[in-house]
Amino acid sequence: MSAISTLLSLPYELARLPLVTIDHGLAGRLPETSAPRTVLDRAIGTADKIAGAALHNDRIATRGADRLDRTERAARAERLEEQAEARRAEARVVAEAGRQQAARQRKQAAERAASAPAAADRAEQAAKERAAARAAATEARKKKAADQTAAERTETTRQRKQRVDRAAEDKKAAARREAKAGLDDARESAQAAAEDRREADVLSDLTEAKKEKRRAEDG
Repeated sequence: MSAISTLLSLPYELARLPLVTIDHGLAGRLPETSAPRTVLDRAIGTADKIAGAALHNDRIATRGADRLDRTERAARAERLEEQAEARRAEARVVAEAGRQQAARQRKQAAERAASAPAAADRAEQAAKERAAARAAATEARKKKAADQTAAERTETTRQRKQRVDRAAEDKKAAARREAKAGLDDARESAQAAAEDRREADVLSDLTEAKKEKRRAEDG
């Protein structure tokens, strides 16, 4: 680098001195990746890079490029750290959610285990009730069938008795009719005999009267 280039660079070095002083002051108070230091570092690095190129001063240009590169690496590292922290925070949230879910599942499992005997008792009682209901329904069907059979047998017996009673009544009625017919015949026969006797008596009386009349005429 020539003495002329160095001489020409002196005014620029004097001009950037206030920015460098501010940068040194901020370095003790703010992190390298803070917004004010990042803005200032980029401004100084850009100025050095442009001035170095304009003044044909490689030292200034390299200094500017190095500052910009350092600032970019720091910003990139900050972004990566922020992303890593975000991922760690997300992992913590997921892990906490997993722990809470596991706790809920353990609690639910414990509640199910605690309620299992009661549920088993309820299921057994329900099964017994269903079995009792089926048995009662079966018994009711059997009783209904038995009652129907008994009723049919009773009806058959009653009908048979009615037939027997009707047959007996028919026989009695026939006997009464036959007896009445016999009595009527006997009555008619007696009446006819009586009429025959009356006619015989009348004839006998007439005959005797004729005999008496002839005896009277002959005497």
